[in-house]
Amino acid sequence: MTPIDLQDRAEYLTLALFAQRIVSVLMAYVDEKKSAKLKGALEGALDSLQRVQHPTLSRSKVAAFGSYEQLRTLDEVWTDQDRTRAVRMIRAILRAPDSPKSSKIADELIRLFSDLQNQALWNFEQPKPVSPRVMQRLCQLT
Repeated sequence: MTPIDLQDRAEYLTLALFAQRIVSVLMAYVDEKKSAKLKGALEGALDSLQRVQHPTLSRSKVAAFGSYEQLRTLDEVWTDQDRTRAVRMIRAILRAPDSPKSSKIADELIRLFSDLQNQALWNFEQPKPVSPRVMQRLCQLT
């Protein structure tokens, strides 16, 4: 394995860690009513998802989806509707973290980010060629 291959594959691990952080913070929020890290984690996720939806936005605060491997993984797991729904859910939790509805919303976000984490780990272990859908999306971002 060349250093470049290893560096590319490390992007999958970076995304898995990002998703795991979101899942952990959301689980603490739902299970233990802990919200100390909630705002920072969700704002990072929101900024990253908005950057994917609107590529002209600044990259200064983006925590994820800045590499080909990360974008590819996102496209493999989430549809455009999933991304839009995730953005809406994150905003709803940030707007009203004490609302009983926010816990139910957080459960759905946990599922979405768990799926993303699992795919990132799978891609790290089993890298595969570029899909046409991902290549088209990458071309739109440049």
